[in-house]
Amino acid sequence: MTVLANGLLAAAALAGAEPASSAVDIGTLHVVADCMVDRYRPGVRRLLALDYRSRAYNSALQTLSREGSRCAPFAFGKLRSAGVLMAGAFAEKLLPGALNGSRLADRVAFDPTAPAVPARDDGEYLALCAVRTMPEEVAGLLATRPASEAERLAVGGLRPRLGPCLRAGAAARINIPGLRAILALAAYRLVSQQSPRASLSFEGSSGNG
Repeated sequence: MTVLANGLLAAAALAGAEPASSAVDIGTLHVVADCMVDRYRPGVRRLLALDYRSRAYNSALQTLSREGSRCAPFAFGKLRSAGVLMAGAFAEKLLPGALNGSRLADRVAFDPTAPAVPARDDGEYLALCAVRTMPEEVAGLLATRPASEAERLAVGGLRPRLGPCLRAGAAARINIPGLRAILALAAYRLVSQQSPRASLSFEGSSGNG
């Protein structure tokens, strides 16, 4: 199988090479993300509603990065380069409110009458599929503390079952923080959109504006 990594999958696969890679940095990143969501919740929601391939997304992320320095004035300079990891931490913080007391599994159950949810790249397709087919396991992973032994064990239970969620000809090489991030983003997207029970489709084209 050809290794095919683009968009979210490529970003997550490279996450281990970015500054926020140690247990301390990952923990700090989540603390910073929690602070930013508490302070700038409308801006974070707007960011996650945008197409992450677009100029508008990059502009919104830069704006939040400048504002977010108040949450970690000494550490944020290196944490803001974490990209998909920070976006995933935002999604984790917002997900409980989007669920509003309901179970993830109940909110993402398949409804064949709903319009398809377009996956914008291979990584998002894998993550959306995993959330749809293994919602309890994904919820269990997101309930663990980042960079903990419990997180490692939860990922160990998920990884062997990701194969059916890979598109033909693709293979995923992804570390634990990256996998957690794309699963959190997929869960938040499915729960927060109007028809979370829709089937999945592959869009895979460039974003606009």
